[in-house]
Amino acid sequence: MNKKGGNILIWILVVGAIAAFFIFRNGDEKSYNDSSYRSGRQSIISEKTLSRDEAIESYWDEIKDYIDGTETIDACSSDSGNCYDLDADISNGQVEEIYFPNGGYLYFSADIDESGNASDFDQNGNGWDFTIDMDSSIIDDAISDWASDNGYTIE
Repeated sequence: MNKKGGNILIWILVVGAIAAFFIFRNGDEKSYNDSSYRSGRQSIISEKTLSRDEAIESYWDEIKDYIDGTETIDACSSDSGNCYDLDADISNGQVEEIYFPNGGYLYFSADIDESGNASDFDQNGNGWDFTIDMDSSIIDDAISDWASDNGYTIE
């Protein structure tokens, strides 16, 4: 084959390879954008499974934001040393208010940690330590809601 014929063959191969690249690439993009591909991928993502303890250990800072409601907690005064089982308003993982049986109440901003403990000073400057039962329904609900929003299954 002469040099002119060889050059033409090379150009035909190069142009064919480029055309094949764009033809097959567009086909792949379509399958990635296809809703059945995305829903299949979503079902794989939503199959992430954690134990309750793994969720708390690894994602507590996210889970605690889901803790909202009123719950009975153990509240201990650092000043008097007395401890009480009191109802507390909890919002976004913080003990915000505790209620005494005599109608009194105190305000706080005490972050609950992964062990269920929190501490803060009340508006009078007195220190308090709090403990929430980590097996309570308010904690279970927070874990469940977090898992649902983030594609996890809790076993």
